Amino acid sequence: MRGLPPADQVPGRAVDVIGRRDETPRLAETLRAERSGAFIGRDTELGVFRAALAGSSPCAVVYLHGAAGIGKSTVLRQFAADAEAAGRTVVRLDRCDPVGAVAAVLSARPLRLGAKPAPVLVLDDVEQWSPAASWLREEFLPGLPLGTVVALAGRAGPDVVWTTDPGWRKVTRLLRIVEFDTTETELWLDNAAVPPAARPLLRELGCGHPLAMRLAAEAIADGRDDHDVRLDVGQALVRHVLADLPSPAHRQAVEICAYADRLTERQLRAAVVDGDAVALLRWLRDQPFADGDAGGVRVRPYLRHAVRSELRWRDPARHDAVRDLVARTESTGSLARPAFDAAVRGALREWRRLDLLAENPLVHSRMALATTEQVPAVALRAVLRSAIDTLGDDPREGKAHRALTTTYLGTAPTQDAAAQRLGLPFSTYRRHLTRGVQVLCDLLWHRELTWSGRGIDLASAGGPDQDVEQLRIGDAAGRPHQREP
Repeated sequence: MRGLPPADQVPGRAVDVIGRRDETPRLAETLRAERSGAFIGRDTELGVFRAALAGSSPCAVVYLHGAAGIGKSTVLRQFAADAEAAGRTVVRLDRCDPVGAVAAVLSARPLRLGAKPAPVLVLDDVEQWSPAASWLREEFLPGLPLGTVVALAGRAGPDVVWTTDPGWRKVTRLLRIVEFDTTETELWLDNAAVPPAARPLLRELGCGHPLAMRLAAEAIADGRDDHDVRLDVGQALVRHVLADLPSPAHRQAVEICAYADRLTERQLRAAVVDGDAVALLRWLRDQPFADGDAGGVRVRPYLRHAVRSELRWRDPARHDAVRDLVARTESTGSLARPAFDAAVRGALREWRRLDLLAENPLVHSRMALATTEQVPAVALRAVLRSAIDTLGDDPREGKAHRALTTTYLGTAPTQDAAAQRLGLPFSTYRRHLTRGVQVLCDLLWHRELTWSGRGIDLASAGGPDQDVEQLRIGDAAGRPHQREP
């Protein structure tokens, strides 16, 4: 970059160094103590950084990337605390200032060999350094003292040079920061002293995203009802995560993606008039709040909830239009039958966990989208309940229905306990349960394939020209099952 100083020159600029030793108590010490006490998880990231700090790995650069609010800055602060505890000077470079960066490092570097350990550099919001990215990578960082550890963090993933250049590939670890797992989420809830009654809603809305959970916890603590909590979290996340979208077409693409199981180019072409569907899909795929695979692109669960809640409040008509458009362009019938049945079984196992139900692909089924429920997981549970009730209405399926409801909707902790409550030998119980699950899968598959925006009353399913018995409960082709002896 033209006009930038070489890394070995010493400009007369002030430095921004943290980690100085001072006997005077400072507010920063209180802040660090509170932050350290609230730090949860991130064992992989800490392990990589501590190995680099100790010199037990070739890693010299730890590059964190992830969506807004995911906790990158929190991890960097913990890195800095670990470095200070190890006797390292920590240099924080919070803005694109090449001249100041050189001054800060030269002030912190050892004056003579063995004088003190090499410094640790912390660069948050590394996107700010885009104008000087080449200088940073090709001149500044290579000129640092051997033993220096550099921690970078940004929303987007790094330039391909970091992974294709043999030198940087050897000394750099790229770590994507994602949501907390189940164990870490529970630790966070305990640490935040969230009341037990409020935890299901917080798990559902937060989906392990630290900022989303904090927003939900604060809204709940303020006495907001569930509807207002959803809206508060949704609005705040949309503002924070989607603050700098390039155009209205990009916002529409995110909204469509929030309702789609896997967003495809075909759906974008149908939904976004003033935009290049191919370019939008590629843009979405590259965003830190989205994931892509062979089937399309999905936004992360916390953002999916947020976008839906915010759009439902801001523009109810558009909310309905987006939902209906996705329902028309995406049918669970495109899901292979084995995958559909696996999703039904998963939904039964997750009956009591709305946060897990929210991840089930059936929340995007036409059946679920057409319900009046605003929460996708609740909508899916309503669809399952309706089908299970229909199963129970058939006198031929009484045994299968009882096995199904006792196992998944009741309070039996295990299948052995369910068999005991039903007074059945385990092998007989398993036969009834298997039957119930399969008939339920057949019923839901048939409903999804024939869905027309309203529920199917199997007692009067086909009208006068159809054999009601054929449609009562059977497989996807409408073949009736054999009566169980």
